[in-house]
Amino acid sequence: MTTYDVDMFAAEVEQLVRQADEVQGTDRVELLARAASSAIDPLRRIELLMLVADAAGRAAHGAAGAARQGVGRPGNAPVTYEQIGMAAGLSRDVVYRQHTHGAALSWPAARRGVHNGRTVSSREAAPAKPDTRGEATA
Repeated sequence: MTTYDVDMFAAEVEQLVRQADEVQGTDRVELLARAASSAIDPLRRIELLMLVADAAGRAAHGAAGAARQGVGRPGNAPVTYEQIGMAAGLSRDVVYRQHTHGAALSWPAARRGVHNGRTVSSREAAPAKPDTRGEATA
């Protein structure tokens, strides 16, 4: 079993978080990801991973704004919402709504593997119901 100096790792994690609080964009994502990777406490790691996800969405939002203005693009050519959607794996409409009405880009819940209900196969869904003659259907 590997022994860690928990206090040393905790201090390093907190230093990375403080540094991340001073920057934005991809720099913040990188620092928070390093902190999450170094965290030994699973609850702290969860907290940091959620901050990474939020920071990444906000960084993607900023990158989308820069791309719309053509910053860093060949010939400073602005991109369309459709092009951003293709790069992000989102539809053009979702990119437009999230970029103009939000602070972050993110995948829909289903794409992230989040389901708002229990999914069941058709065989498990419901017991056989009796038909009009009182016999169970298969």
